[in-house]
Amino acid sequence: MFALLRRYREVIVVAVLAVVPLGIFLAHARHPGDRTAMDRFVLAVTSPIEKGVDWAVTGVLTGWQHYVWLRGVESHARELSRTVNELRAENTEMAQLRAENERLERLLAFARSRPEHRAVGARIVGTRLDPKGLQLVTIDRGADDGVRRMMPVVTAGGVLGRIHTLGTRSADVLILSDRNSSIAVRVERSRARANVRGEGAPGPCRLEYALRSDDLIEGDELVTSGTDGVFPRGLPVGQVTRVKRGGHGLYQAAEVLPAVDVTRVEEVAVLVATDSPEAQPAARALDP
Repeated sequence: MFALLRRYREVIVVAVLAVVPLGIFLAHARHPGDRTAMDRFVLAVTSPIEKGVDWAVTGVLTGWQHYVWLRGVESHARELSRTVNELRAENTEMAQLRAENERLERLLAFARSRPEHRAVGARIVGTRLDPKGLQLVTIDRGADDGVRRMMPVVTAGGVLGRIHTLGTRSADVLILSDRNSSIAVRVERSRARANVRGEGAPGPCRLEYALRSDDLIEGDELVTSGTDGVFPRGLPVGQVTRVKRGGHGLYQAAEVLPAVDVTRVEEVAVLVATDSPEAQPAARALDP
């Protein structure tokens, strides 16, 4: 008997696997009132198995759906992060362009307010602010653009300095904070005259040759007087921040806060007198 079962065990297993589902199907198919004792027995035995199989299949499907959903969310999150970074970069670039456009508009308006000069626009491409040496910035315009030594260099805020050394396509500007820089100025309020000299580093300059009898107070605005042969009159130079009057002597001293922060300047204009040979249309100018 056992030998016969071992011999035909595969056939028996297949038959059982075929008959059991059929029996379960038939038991379920009958109306509850028509089920026999065998049907009820089959349902009672197979019900826990069916529930277990259903729970396992449902769990696997739910887990797979969650996995697929999470993978989709992760991919979507990466895409959103990439989009946000791109938008931030574009926003930063737009803000920089907007700020540059505003600076250029102010510089253009400043240049147009002085019809006696032609403004050659330039960008600062280098700085050499050595406390023990010269205070220089390098611009990307030179002799080929009509620039010459000693020409005044300005920003929309006022005086930056003058052309010091010249190349064909670039030039060095000696800024007003250099010890070798001396600019003839007048007090806008009282019309008193003096000179502004650099201290050798970006920051406050000093006022020289202001007579003790001159009307000078803190907050006075200083502009170029036009008497030094370099800067035209009326360009903003700085503001008086501290006045020092000694008990004796011919002059009074004062500190001057420059109108231009040389550490933040990016665009400048070289002023070329319209009656000079350099002020020809061939020069690349700020004017459109």
